Amino acid sequence: MNNITTYNDLVLEKKRLRLLLEERKILVQVEFEEVKIKLKPLTHIIDMVEKITSKDKRNPLFNVGVDLGVNLLLKNVFLRNAGFIVKLIVPLLAKNYLSHEVEETKDVFSKIGHFIKKKIRQYQQA
Repeated sequence: MNNITTYNDLVLEKKRLRLLLEERKILVQVEFEEVKIKLKPLTHIIDMVEKITSKDKRNPLFNVGVDLGVNLLLKNVFLRNAGFIVKLIVPLLAKNYLSHEVEETKDVFSKIGHFIKKKIRQYQQA
């Protein structure tokens, strides 16, 4: 802190402190962005755990299909010789995870449908 004796000194000190404050704000913002970048893998892990432990209930029709597919393939085919606990837990986790993935990849299904419709139209016109 400087010795302030005149009004001009006070004005200059005020400007210096404002600039210092802006500099510190920018520094904090940059450090916060760096922390966000470093924690990104952790947020992906947390999202994965959340998807595995909870079921997405927005679209029950997809969930029924996922449940049937998981029961048919996972329980009856891949885990047919596994123990009781594995047969109980693994399909449950897979159903929960896949219910979220089906909701997130809706755009992929619509793109595939659009591509197929486009090819059918091209075939009919030829």
